[in-house]
Amino acid sequence: MHTSRLLPVSTLAALAAALLTACGGGSGGSFGFAPLPITNAPPPPQPPAGPPATDAPPVVRFDPALCTQQAGAPHGQTAGITGTNLMVTSAHYEASKAGCKILATGGSAIDAAIAVQAVLGTAEPFASGLGGGTLITYYDAASKKVRTFDGLSAAPSSTGGAADVYKAVAQDVSTTPPYNLCKSGLTVGASISSQQGNTNISARAVGIPGTVAVLDLVHRSYGKKAWNTLWDDAIGLAENGFPMTKYMYATLYADSAEFDDDGNPVSAGTGVAAWVNSANTVRGAPRCKYPDIAKRYCDPADVSKQKPLPIGTLITNPELAQTMKLVRDGGATAFYDPAQDTVKAIVQRTTLDSLPCKSILPNSGPAGSPSTATTIASIPSLMAPADFPAYKAVERKPMVGTRFGTTIYTQPAPSFGGFVTLYSLGILERKQVQDEKALDTPRFVYLAAEASRLANVDRRAVIGDPAYSNSNARASVLLSDIELDKRAAQIGETAFATAPAGNIGSFVATDPAGYDTMAALAKPRKTMLAKAATGSAHDEDWNTTSNVAIVDGYGNALSMTTTINTHWGAHIEAAGIMLNNVMSNFSAGTPLSGSDVNGYAGTKRPRTSIAPAIAFDGNGKLRLVWGSAGGGPIPDYIVKTFMGNVVYGLDLQAAVNAPNFTGQNGNAELEAGSALAPLAGDMRARFGYTTDNLLVTGLLSGISGIAVTQNPNGSATYSGAADNRRSGAANGY
Repeated sequence: MHTSRLLPVSTLAALAAALLTACGGGSGGSFGFAPLPITNAPPPPQPPAGPPATDAPPVVRFDPALCTQQAGAPHGQTAGITGTNLMVTSAHYEASKAGCKILATGGSAIDAAIAVQAVLGTAEPFASGLGGGTLITYYDAASKKVRTFDGLSAAPSSTGGAADVYKAVAQDVSTTPPYNLCKSGLTVGASISSQQGNTNISARAVGIPGTVAVLDLVHRSYGKKAWNTLWDDAIGLAENGFPMTKYMYATLYADSAEFDDDGNPVSAGTGVAAWVNSANTVRGAPRCKYPDIAKRYCDPADVSKQKPLPIGTLITNPELAQTMKLVRDGGATAFYDPAQDTVKAIVQRTTLDSLPCKSILPNSGPAGSPSTATTIASIPSLMAPADFPAYKAVERKPMVGTRFGTTIYTQPAPSFGGFVTLYSLGILERKQVQDEKALDTPRFVYLAAEASRLANVDRRAVIGDPAYSNSNARASVLLSDIELDKRAAQIGETAFATAPAGNIGSFVATDPAGYDTMAALAKPRKTMLAKAATGSAHDEDWNTTSNVAIVDGYGNALSMTTTINTHWGAHIEAAGIMLNNVMSNFSAGTPLSGSDVNGYAGTKRPRTSIAPAIAFDGNGKLRLVWGSAGGGPIPDYIVKTFMGNVVYGLDLQAAVNAPNFTGQNGNAELEAGSALAPLAGDMRARFGYTTDNLLVTGLLSGISGIAVTQNPNGSATYSGAADNRRSGAANGY
């Protein structure tokens, strides 16, 4: 157990403040920019006429018996749950229940987040867990500061000399056992497989997990409860069983026509393919064909070897329970210790267990009738035990912008989601969409989709790991008033055939030491802009993830998004943990010559769409805590929810449940089966879209959020909402 967990909170805060002051805002890569006060909100509006409020805010009650789950959970939520004490919401009802218990016994937002994440990693193994990465946006009510923390998964230190995660290295072409050839005729530097092919679902795609490290980092500043008291509910579920949910089942098998991770339709009665190439001509094997998934989550009686366990079946994971006990008792240090069983198991499973190398792609079929792989790829990782203790979670300077009179704090690079959120809302504000008054009018959807398409072009060119480029400086140019004015003016009454690039300039990579690294050097840097990236629109987007929103009894707030990347990550389990496949988020086909800000490199963090956010009203009061899962379109789900709740005044649950749209894949897309889908024909006729650049497809979000209403007596009401597309619920009182 970490003895530091038992220090008083005031002592921890004083120590942290002293460290930050002494080190100029950061030290040794463990801290980033000094946290920003909320200083750029517009002047507060004048209060309404009438006598001043005299009632004192009610005293917060701490009582676990008061915790109440959102009605209709997990798949029938129609209205948010409200409370005046505390609130937690996530993509799994058991996780939210565990979080409320922590809050109701005096825990802080980060205390609850640790308990919530532990349960999510147990009951939602396909989306997040200890084998993934996490971004946290945290509001400390006492200091009125917002801080952003990065625990994203990172590449191993060695790339084997390859400039692309999809390219073969020396061991891949060896004929000496236990290596052997990956495939016939392979040479160093040749493609192991096609993009979105076998490499994405293999050990080669696994990054060093960051979730435990970032939870530890934030807990050191804001934890009130001892670290070892936060894991019991998750350990109990892993040991005693958690149910196969409707949503988990759907990630493995389609009983009726649905859409896979890439938005492609899945035939009824077939296992969901592990991957589908962009042309929809080649599919990976169904997920229940992968041995690590099959042994725990699939029906052994199914002769087709494709079906999951029936919905409601209790599943146990004693190996994960043991790993969580190790983390509970030894903290992050134990998790990253090469001498402990967790690191040993991960390295063994991703390196030696993945030999001999096999990468065999099926022949392509016609578009829409793809051939299916019958051989599971086995491509070993290049990670080493020393990569784990070398990993550091970091604090970064928040990305901040005021939109529609509300100040939003969100994630900076390597998140592109924060950039797109502020970019799209900035354009929508300039197009005066507040006059539309609804999320489902053709004009609102048109403007929102076109704004997203413009943001998509620019974020691909400028967002990458800020340790390797000054991405945030380049992003600030594109988010300036003058540039947003220009981009908004480009949207007329006819849709873009192909969205044009903005003022993205040119980009040349250089030594990472020359940039603001994760140690957050305070010196001003020369601004360099990036040129447009080339390649597939799906080159780094498809992460599913899980989002958490929390407001504790002290007024602190946390928005956290955590991910193992695509559904089921690398489809590999070690120490009970499903491992991420985040390396597939690096841009494909681009050498390290500097032509792409998101190129592959050792220890580098690929960009991501996740962007947990916290917003404040014109008085600087907490207004909205929210984020989403759902791949590349995540920032559009965040924008939709903000517009529905803050601008159009919808109940938060109604805003969450509203139909989805996106432009983050290069085209305008509308959610299939939703109220927007029938608008496609009219929008093509009205705005000049074609069947090529306006699609009706699968847009499966995973939004969770808490809307805050400030009461006249100085207290607040919290409205919690969870996306009815997932298995979540709010819990609070």
